[in-house]
Amino acid sequence: MRMPAKIFGVIRQMSIQADYNSSAAMAKHNRGVVFHVSLLYNLLLKHEQRRPWWSHIEPKLILGALPLQDKNHLDQLVQTEGVKAIVTMNQPVELLPNFLSTPVSPAEWEGVQVVQCFGSTGDFSPPTLVTIERCVEFIHEQVDVQQHTTYVHCKAGRGRSTVVVVAFLIQYRSLTLDEAFQFVKTKRPHVSLHPKQRQILHEFSEKYSSSSPAGLTSLQENGSPSK
Repeated sequence: MRMPAKIFGVIRQMSIQADYNSSAAMAKHNRGVVFHVSLLYNLLLKHEQRRPWWSHIEPKLILGALPLQDKNHLDQLVQTEGVKAIVTMNQPVELLPNFLSTPVSPAEWEGVQVVQCFGSTGDFSPPTLVTIERCVEFIHEQVDVQQHTTYVHCKAGRGRSTVVVVAFLIQYRSLTLDEAFQFVKTKRPHVSLHPKQRQILHEFSEKYSSSSPAGLTSLQENGSPSK
């Protein structure tokens, strides 16, 4: 049953306001409210079939939202998608059970032999350059060297995790920042970067960018649309 548009609109506005308040450095004790409002909005969008929980960026690279145990995401990702590695951009508190859902825990991933990389970053915030570099190297090792399907996520699969995936495409697929972001957007249209997230990507791009036809060819060979 679809939710009445008026109620859905109210929750959407609450999520937008939560996003704005967090971006304006709201007080630490209110961040839990922001997280739960935003998570509720994501759950409703999935229920309404307006957004997928995850999206394939490349055949072995998946970008998505926080995996939830009570939504059977662990089994779907491991058994159906073949995930063998995961990059978690959430802070530890976001991985704890809450009144809306039960996220898949690090121990549960370990229990099914999924290797993990943690890039703990506050919601609506940019990862540090060091964190991005570490996560990108992990993705490269898993996707390109080990040929392991890898899941990169934050809470909604829109901001923090997008930063890391875009950075990976910049460094290892030789795309510019704009090319990489637009490519990700073709696969997951609702991705979004805050100004500070874009700024850290600009710094990363300045350090690692080497845009070349070889990078574009690599994407095309991975089943991606040609430019």
